Formats: sequence, C-alpha cells, structure tokens
Amino acid sequence: MINADEVRPGMAVVGSDGVQVGVARAVEGRTRLQVTSADGTYHFLPLSDAVKIAGQSIVLGRHAADAIGSFDDDIPAGEDTT
Repeated sequence: MINADEVRPGMAVVGSDGVQVGVARAVEGRTRLQVTSADGTYHFLPLSDAVKIAGQSIVLGRHAADAIGSFDDDIPAGEDTT
C-alpha cells in the first residue's frame, strides 16, 4: 500500500492491467482514494488497493474493470472528508 501523503490531485489511477480507472482527486479520511471517473463523477476506492506510484500514476493491485465494479459512492456518516 502507498502512503496517503504520496497522492497528488490529478494523478492517473490505473489498474494492474494498465487501463486507466480515473484521476485521483484526494485521499478521504486517510483510508480511501477519491477518484474522478471518465464521466466526471466521484467514487471511492480503498487506499489499500493502491500498491505503488509509477511516475505520475497510482497503480492498483487489481484490474481496472474489477476496481470500477467495486467503486464506493457513499461517504460513511461521521467520516472526516477534509
């Protein structure tokens, strides 16, 4: 897993297959990666899915289709999103 401090807004988020999932927007609550998908909507992935930084990309430990299929669109009640 990468460190939350390594994430920069605008970094590409790609699956282990090299297919882009979206663009990083922020780290929410230091445990979830907020991603803007191709259609402009925001989604969340566990930061633990991110296995490395490669240049200006965040590489996930699973294929893009799997990551997209598990997007979480909810912000849990009480979670600090600042």
